Amino acid sequence: MVDVQDKPRFGASPSHDRPIESRRLITASRIGEANRARVLQVLHTDGPASRAQLARALNVNRATIASILQPLIDDGALVEGEPVSAASTGGKPARPLWFSRHGPLLGGVRISPDGVTVALMGIDGTIRVQASRAYGRDASGEAIMAAIEESADECFVGRKIIGIGVGAAGMVNATTGTIISMHLTPGLNGLEVGARLQGRYGVPVLVDHHPRVQALGDRWFGLGRHLQDFASVYTGEALGFGIVYQGAIVRGRDGAGGESGHTTVQLDGAPCRCGRQGCWETVATLGWLRERAAELKLPQAEMMDSAVLVALSAEGNAAAADLMDLYARNLAVGMANNEEVLGSGTYIMHGDVCGGGEPMRASIQAWMIKLPLDRGQPATVLFADTQDPMTLLGGGGLILASTFSITV
Repeated sequence: MVDVQDKPRFGASPSHDRPIESRRLITASRIGEANRARVLQVLHTDGPASRAQLARALNVNRATIASILQPLIDDGALVEGEPVSAASTGGKPARPLWFSRHGPLLGGVRISPDGVTVALMGIDGTIRVQASRAYGRDASGEAIMAAIEESADECFVGRKIIGIGVGAAGMVNATTGTIISMHLTPGLNGLEVGARLQGRYGVPVLVDHHPRVQALGDRWFGLGRHLQDFASVYTGEALGFGIVYQGAIVRGRDGAGGESGHTTVQLDGAPCRCGRQGCWETVATLGWLRERAAELKLPQAEMMDSAVLVALSAEGNAAAADLMDLYARNLAVGMANNEEVLGSGTYIMHGDVCGGGEPMRASIQAWMIKLPLDRGQPATVLFADTQDPMTLLGGGGLILASTFSITV
């Protein structure tokens, strides 16, 4: 595999942070890395494929695809499958290529306000080992770091990994690998998780904002595999976007951006945890939903979520049905704003809202037809599985993308 020790340790710096490097010509070795990354993405997207199929998919000749594939086979990333019978027209039986179960191992970490989950995974996205620890929202930074390290030890000690990708809640500096701030869990503020993990395991560690890492999971392993443009949306106690534009993750300097929950939707709205007023989070998170459910005296108001709300609506509770529609509208408002700015076209939703299933998805879809300007083709709303591991897989994707020098 390509040695990633020479790459930036904690995050891929944006081009405007590297003005001299950005003016250099692309070397032959970097072109080779990028080409191998394209092959991996095609396999992740389309499944096992022969050399001829890959050559057609990438619009190159057989000799070129062979030169791209051979290093991946030599390094154990890919293996050849059993020969597949040739077509009736004759020819040599094809040997489909797929990811080796004994190939490179990747580490993925998700840091949330309430706990950490760590996974050891193969290059094909299969999770081999997973561990987690919970911590209180009043936990100290050291207590949180101890929980992260204990979980990581279960997954990584005694195993050779090529890197660790971290999706962290809160505001993140992707260059330094530091969580800048997290309103729900102050112990995360200033946590230098990248440096700590790199020092402990001696491999590159990349840290990025949770919704962006989630989007990378969608791009490599999930519903976004066939899409060049989409937004990956996280819902729950907080809100956030990870944006994929023309196949690449959108991020600002040092990992800025993605704090969509703190875009203003009501100029004189309710106070937000961030200290401002009228943020999207004030009208489209679980906190708002539970307050409104309590005002309406709905059953289970203190535990209200999308699953409970949809169930009450299905039982004929008119107040719950109205609240579900309002919640869907409020979620769609932030997405519609993004649609006017970037035109992402597809919104892959994760988190609490997915517990509402098709009724909730359909309601949000209806608002995404009503709210944005009509361009003749409305945005599409997709729901991920309620317990999908996309942020963990996105951590693996972060390492894959860095290893093969592909723009993320």
